[in-house]
Amino acid sequence: MEVGHCKIVAIIQARLGSSRLPNKVLLPLPVGSKNTIISHIISQLDKVSFISKIVVATSKSQINDKLENYLTSLKVSCYRGDEEDVLSRFYDIATNNDFDFIIRLTADNPVLDIHYLEEFVKNCIDKDLDYSYSKNLPIGCNFEIVKTFKLIESYSLVTSKYEREHVTPYIKTHSKKIEFYKFKNIHVKDNLRLTVDYPSDYAFLNLLFSFLKEKEISLNNIYGILNLKPWLLEINKESHQKREWLNLEEEMEEILSISKSLEMNRINKVLENVKKNSL
Repeated sequence: MEVGHCKIVAIIQARLGSSRLPNKVLLPLPVGSKNTIISHIISQLDKVSFISKIVVATSKSQINDKLENYLTSLKVSCYRGDEEDVLSRFYDIATNNDFDFIIRLTADNPVLDIHYLEEFVKNCIDKDLDYSYSKNLPIGCNFEIVKTFKLIESYSLVTSKYEREHVTPYIKTHSKKIEFYKFKNIHVKDNLRLTVDYPSDYAFLNLLFSFLKEKEISLNNIYGILNLKPWLLEINKESHQKREWLNLEEEMEEILSISKSLEMNRINKVLENVKKNSL
């Protein structure tokens, strides 16, 4: 697939210190397989011709030594930086390499459909966008891409811990050539979570990958399995999806909307005061 003469790096954000499911990115998928959650992502990216390099960005915390050793065995580059300042990891990779675009991925999303990734990246390159992210694939399957110079530029301009931890909030709100990309003819099944935050998510994906067997990892194949076995969706339907808010004000509004819907009047007053004094 042609995307001009652009050099593109895929950076996978990873860590082993998850409180809900420790070491999750190294868990076998499915159980008994030599493949792991993160190796599935790497294998899919290896099939994409326009990706020049794959780098896993983790922290210097000792707990991630095992991750680095595993990546070394796979001959995959591993960069280790600040534990909390994830943006600095991306910045260091960007400034020490010569790439035009960065695809940002997280290591707990093993369902990477490369056909959608190719469409998404081609759209960004063709339109010469500074930043783009997709919105309408299932949870755990969407993509983010940013021009390298925009990420480097943002590093010296971000002001909050939140922006450094989540990498792209500043870029989302300050880039001019930006697009929230929507794939056509997509129907997302209710309760479908293709990410691993909780043990129930891991249980669900274990069964799903067991049924996939040697089939290609694609949303079409996954939908085919779920159409035959809809009961699978019951396994992790109660899992709560983590969100990334653009700023504190947006996060406060979300909390207030929930507390108001539950008629938690005293809590509402406290939150309103906090909002007034902190924003």
